Amino acid sequence: MSPVSIIIPCKNEGKFIKQTIESILDTPCQLPYDIIVVNDGSTDGCCTFLQGSHRKSLSKVKLVNTTGLGSANARNLGVQQSAGEILVFCDAHITVEQDWLEILIEGLLEGGAGAVSPGISNMEVRHAVGYGMTWGEHLEIEWLESTGDVAEVPIAPGGCVAVKREVFQDVGGFERGFQVYGHEDAEFSLKLWLFGYRVEVNPSVVIQHHFRSHHPYEISMDQYAHNALRMAMSHFSATRLGKVIALYSYLEDIEQLVSQLVLESDVLEQRRQYLKRRKYDDDWFMDKFQIPF
Repeated sequence: MSPVSIIIPCKNEGKFIKQTIESILDTPCQLPYDIIVVNDGSTDGCCTFLQGSHRKSLSKVKLVNTTGLGSANARNLGVQQSAGEILVFCDAHITVEQDWLEILIEGLLEGGAGAVSPGISNMEVRHAVGYGMTWGEHLEIEWLESTGDVAEVPIAPGGCVAVKREVFQDVGGFERGFQVYGHEDAEFSLKLWLFGYRVEVNPSVVIQHHFRSHHPYEISMDQYAHNALRMAMSHFSATRLGKVIALYSYLEDIEQLVSQLVLESDVLEQRRQYLKRRKYDDDWFMDKFQIPF
């Protein structure tokens, strides 16, 4: 079986990162795997248990310290530091169940999917389970219900998603121009679909996820809007790009955000490259999943 690398970005996760790693390590697994924790500038000491004398019992875990790459690029760095042919991206506030890894990876190796996610349950309200995500008419995230079987979904939740390394590299990984947090999983899933890969959810696996009422680090609306605009400039038609700009028109510096992306970043060149090599366009994607945007 191909070796697996579990990549966990982490910033100010408190007790949850330790619980997440313990859950993974304590769950029996027949597959060889390692865990890459990317500590992206935490200030709460949440990763100190991965250092010093505690290391002996955590031989499968590699700690990588950074100073604030942001959620997308912390994941990309984790890939660079990993060796697995299968990459499994997990949030730092989950718990897993028996056979979770084996079942997810089976969908990649035998089912031919480009990426596979499990059902995601609310750790505090366990009957609330989402099976993949989609967009609403204002590009807001909406959770999907289970169809009872493996199903294609527009967006694989970033809380847990498995992908082959070769597929990850083929699409260029997570968006390198993103700031801090926002839209990482949506952009990655969209890119997979447009480049010809299938994204699925397998309801046979459900992981528990802690849904936070607020982030443990600062995120500005400008940064969140930057990511949405960069995603739109990379993948959307001019009409849809205009709709995304309109969504954030209430921001005082929206014009500056747009001009900075156009004039000071590589997004237009990236757009040209993506449009050249993708197999489908955003109209196809929106029609396929009946997304009213």
